[in-house]
Amino acid sequence: MKRKSIYKILWRVLLLCLAWRFTNVAGAGTAITAYIVFRAVRFLLWVCLSALYALGVALLFMLLLFLLIL
Repeated sequence: MKRKSIYKILWRVLLLCLAWRFTNVAGAGTAITAYIVFRAVRFLLWVCLSALYALGVALLFMLLLFLLIL
């Protein structure tokens, strides 16, 4: 196994343990709400970073095109 996949598995196990602990302390409704908010924030962050990456590639392309015209 690659090191990255091992870290990914360990990260998921840690999150599962924290979620289990949070469910026992706060209740299932609170844990489900926290999980939904966490997934929504993660999705929005992924969308924003994808848009930022696309903008950076477009700006790099425009810069190279401008240098080519000069």
